[in-house]
Amino acid sequence: MKTLVFISLLISIFGISILYILTKTTAISEVSIDKIDTTYLGKTITTSGKIIAVYYRKGHIFLTLYDKRYINVAIFSNVAKFLTEEPKKGQRIIVTGVVEEYQGRLQIVPKKAEDIKMVK
Repeated sequence: MKTLVFISLLISIFGISILYILTKTTAISEVSIDKIDTTYLGKTITTSGKIIAVYYRKGHIFLTLYDKRYINVAIFSNVAKFLTEEPKKGQRIIVTGVVEEYQGRLQIVPKKAEDIKMVK
């Protein structure tokens, strides 16, 4: 019985170690806006583009990015309040977030302020 517990413990530690290594070495790939389609729904991606429109509503910020094609970025208030810089029309940004669908259109939803980087 002690041998079985010991083997189970070793296998568990090994499995957790492998998961930890995978999380540290697996990078989120950058996808150009024109390649984002429904196959990315629910996946976390990074993309970049020029802000062509900025809308504010009830603490949320909605951006439209362009780079060969358009995509919306929804920065909800729980993230927007932690931004260190306000997004401006004409500025280039790099955004990481989950691809979601809203009213039949794809959008990217960043989960934290650090997922939005303004390019100088």
